[in-house]
Amino acid sequence: MDCYVFEANNFTQAPFECNNVQGSPNLLTGVIEYAQYGYNPSDIWSYVFTAVFGVALLAQIFLGVFWRTWWTLPTLAAGTAVEVIGWGGRVWSVVSLAWTPNEGGVWDSAYGAYIMQICCLVIAPTFYSAANYILFGRIIAAAGPTYVSLHSQSFSTIFVIADIACLVIQGAGGGIAGTADDQDGSDMGAYIMTAGVILQLVVTIFFTGLFAEWLWRRRNSKPARRQFNPFARFYRKKNQAAAAREHIEMSPSATLVEDPSIVNTIKPEDSNNFASRSYNNIPFENTLPESKVKLMCGLIAFGTLLIIIRSVYRSVELLDGWEGAIAINEPLFLGLDAFLMAVFAITYAVVHPGLVFGRRLF
Repeated sequence: MDCYVFEANNFTQAPFECNNVQGSPNLLTGVIEYAQYGYNPSDIWSYVFTAVFGVALLAQIFLGVFWRTWWTLPTLAAGTAVEVIGWGGRVWSVVSLAWTPNEGGVWDSAYGAYIMQICCLVIAPTFYSAANYILFGRIIAAAGPTYVSLHSQSFSTIFVIADIACLVIQGAGGGIAGTADDQDGSDMGAYIMTAGVILQLVVTIFFTGLFAEWLWRRRNSKPARRQFNPFARFYRKKNQAAAAREHIEMSPSATLVEDPSIVNTIKPEDSNNFASRSYNNIPFENTLPESKVKLMCGLIAFGTLLIIIRSVYRSVELLDGWEGAIAINEPLFLGLDAFLMAVFAITYAVVHPGLVFGRRLF
C-alpha cells in the first residue's frame, strides 16, 4: 500500500488505502476534501482582486511621487503591495491545485502559497492603519492642535509605534504557523497572529476615540485643558538643533501644552480665513480650508470603519482556528476582508492625501 494518512496532531505518516478517483469523496470523511483552505479557492476572484490591488498599487506609487507625499509610499503603497503578494499566493494556490490519492483522497495545492496568502493578507491592513495615523496627525497640526488630549507632535509617533508592534506580532505568528511541524505549533502561530490583530483593533478603537474627541472639541471650540506629549523633549531638542543651524528662535509650540488659557481661538466657521492666528502669544496658522478638513476627516472615518469591521472578522476567524467554520467560508472572507480592503485601497487612491498635503512634482 503506497498511500498514507497523517496521524492526529502530528505529521507522522501511517499506511492507508489510495483514492485514485479524482474529485471523489474522501475515504475517511465521505465528502470532497480540500487541503489547507477547506474549499477550492475561486480562480475568478483570485485574479480579480490581484488585478484590483495591482492597479491600486500603481496608482498609490504614482500619486505618492506626484504629490511628494513620501510617507504614503511605506504606508498606503506598501500595504497595497502586500495585498498584491497575498492575492498572488491565492493565484498560486489555484494554479497548483492537484488531486492527491493520499489521506483518503484530497484536492491539494502548494503549501507555501497558502502560508504566503495568510501572512500577507492578515498583516496588510496594518500599513493602512499607519497611513490614517500619520494623516490625522497632520490634520491636527494644521487645523487645530489644541483640540485633542494627545499633542500633535506625539500623535503619529505613538500610533505608528503601536502599529509596528502589531505588525511584528502578526508576522511572528505567521512565521510560527508556517514552519510548525504539528497541529499544536500551527495553532500557536494562529493564536499569536490573533493577538496581533486584536491589538490592532484595540489601537484603532483608541485612535477612533481621539479622532471623535478632536471633531467634537473643534466643532464646539473647546480646547483640551491638558495635552499629553511624551515626545516633547525629543522634538524640543530637534527644534533647538534646527534653530542653531538656521539661527532662528525655536517656536514655543514645541512644548507640552498644559495651561488651559493656552487655547486655539480659531473656530471651524472661520477656518477659510488663512490669516495667521495666535493664542496667548503662541503662533498658530490655520493652513487648511474647512472643505479640505472635512474631506480628509471623512476619508479617515470611512477608512477606519473598514479596518475595524475587517479586524473584528479576522479576530473571530483566527480564534475559531484554521479549520473553523469561519475560516473555511470563502464568501465571508471575500466580503469582510478582500472587498473591504479593495475599497480602502481604491478610495485612498481617488481621494489621495496629496490633494490636501501634497506639492505637485510637475
